[in-house]
Amino acid sequence: MEFNNLILWIGGSPDSGKSTIARYIVQKYNLSYYDYDGNENRHHEEISAHSVGAEEILSSTMEDNWVYITPDELVHRSNASFRGRFPMVVRDLSAMNVDNPILAEGFGLTPNLVAPFLGNSNQAIWFVSDEHFKMTSAKKRRKLSGEFKTIDIENVALENLHKRDMLIDVQIREEANQLGLKVIEVNSSVPFEVAVKLVEKQFDEYLTYWRRHS
Repeated sequence: MEFNNLILWIGGSPDSGKSTIARYIVQKYNLSYYDYDGNENRHHEEISAHSVGAEEILSSTMEDNWVYITPDELVHRSNASFRGRFPMVVRDLSAMNVDNPILAEGFGLTPNLVAPFLGNSNQAIWFVSDEHFKMTSAKKRRKLSGEFKTIDIENVALENLHKRDMLIDVQIREEANQLGLKVIEVNSSVPFEVAVKLVEKQFDEYLTYWRRHS
């Protein structure tokens, strides 16, 4: 099969359950895993070596990055990072010396970036979640906890982060809708097993082919 057909993609906003489900699918079907978030620091270091603007962001304080900034600015910054990193993602995937097909998962794998690398729309799926699900997940993960001098400042940062993630959800829905790509809406009433079945159904053609030819 061609390179494009050897990769499945799971994208979506933070706190939507995508990483948990991706790791489950990887283990169940013996796939190789590409962790977008796990390569973040390496990619940003590479970008900052060639971009003054990126270097300034990386050297900024937590307050500058999360408090003294608007959610819209955070979305703009995130998208700039997505675009800057995606060629490195493609490079990384091309260089993976693995026997098994790859499942690539992460925040910055947006529909617009991934679409040109799909052999078929059933190779990709995106997760978005409602406000309650996001806030519950963020609290469990203790996001930004202990990073600021006071709880009040931390709460402002968390609110900005939350608003950014909700805006990213809107962006993902719009991009996927325009491209005819699949989005799963997650909330507290959607059991883990149901979300897994939806992903397996989306990827069924490829998972079945790989099992038969492994």
